[in-house]
Amino acid sequence: MNIFLTGGTGFLGTQLILQLIQSKHKVYVLARSKKKSQTLLNKIPNDLHSQIEVIEGDLSNKELSTSKEDQNKLLNKIDVFYHIAALLSFDLKKQDELHQINYIGTQNTLEFARDMGVKSYYYVSTAYTLGKKEHAVETLHDLSGKFNNAYEETKCKAEHLVMDYGQTMKVAIFRPAIIVGDSKTGQTDSGFGLYGFLKGLEIFKKRITRVGYEKGKTFNIIGNPFGSQNFVPVDYVCHVLLAGLSNAQNQTIYHITNPSPPVNNEGLELIRKLLDLPEIQFSNQEDIVLSKEERVLNDFISSFSVYFNRDIYFDISNTTQLLNETNHEVLNMDENMFKTIILGYKKEKEVVSV
Repeated sequence: MNIFLTGGTGFLGTQLILQLIQSKHKVYVLARSKKKSQTLLNKIPNDLHSQIEVIEGDLSNKELSTSKEDQNKLLNKIDVFYHIAALLSFDLKKQDELHQINYIGTQNTLEFARDMGVKSYYYVSTAYTLGKKEHAVETLHDLSGKFNNAYEETKCKAEHLVMDYGQTMKVAIFRPAIIVGDSKTGQTDSGFGLYGFLKGLEIFKKRITRVGYEKGKTFNIIGNPFGSQNFVPVDYVCHVLLAGLSNAQNQTIYHITNPSPPVNNEGLELIRKLLDLPEIQFSNQEDIVLSKEERVLNDFISSFSVYFNRDIYFDISNTTQLLNETNHEVLNMDENMFKTIILGYKKEKEVVSV
C-alpha cells in the first residue's frame, strides 16, 4: 500500500513508519523542515530508505504547504492517510495554538486527503476525549461535556469533524491512552506522559537530597491510591493501527487502551524501587496537610494531577474485534512488562547523561 502520514517525526510516528516499511509498504511523510526529515531518516535503516519519501509541508493550509509537483505525485495514489501530528499541551496559555493545530490542522488534512483522492483516512486522537467522564465507549463524545483542558476539547472537536467526511472516504478514529515505551525493550524517546512524571520525581529527589531530608520519610502526592493510569506500549499502539490498514470500518472508533492498567500506588512503588527514589505514595485523605517538601513535589507534577484521581473504564469492543480479525491479541500488561518499560526509561536516561 501507499501510506501518507503526518507526525512521522514524533515518537509514535517513527515507530509506525518502521513497522510499515518493514511490512513492504511505501510511506510518504509530511515534515516541516529538512532538519526534521533528516532526523527521521537517521532512524531508518539505510536499506529501507527507498520505501520512505519525505514531503515538505505543514498543517497551516488545505494544501498542507506542499508543492504542486508533490501533489501531482500523490494524486489518487494514497491508500491510507494517518493523521498523527498534534500539539500535546495542558498549558492554559496555548488554547489558541491547540485549536489551530489540533482542530484547524485536522480540517486541513481532511481537505487535502479528499482532494488527493485518498481511500482511507485514520485519525489518531486520544482516549481522553471523554473529558471528565469515568466511562468511555467507542462512540463520539458530546461536545457540550466538560473537559479537563483545551487539549482534550480540541481533539474531541476534531473527532466530530473527521466523522463528517465519512461519505467522502473511509474514516476511522483511533484513541490511544498514555503511550509509553516498547513492551519488549522499553525503548522510548518521549518526554511526555509517564516520562514527564518520572522526570518530575527525579527533580524532586535531587532537590531534597541537596537540602537534606529525614531518611525513611514518606512524601505524599495528592491522588487516588487505588486509581489507575492507562499506559499502552508504543508497539501495541502500532499493532492496532496496522490492523486497521485494511480492516478498520468506516466511521468507527477504536480505543487503544489497557484493560488492566497499573494501580497508582502499586505502580509508583515499583517505579520508586527501580529508580531509587525516596518513599513516595499517593494519598487522597481529605485532612492531609502537605509539608513544604510535599508542596514542592506536587507542584513539580501539577500538570498531571488532574488524572491522578481517575479510574476510567474504556470499552474496547471494536478494538477486540479488529484484533481478532487480524490474529492479534488485546494488550496484557503484567508487572514484568511494566518493569521493562521503566527500566527502558532508566537506560535511555543513562545513555543521555554519558
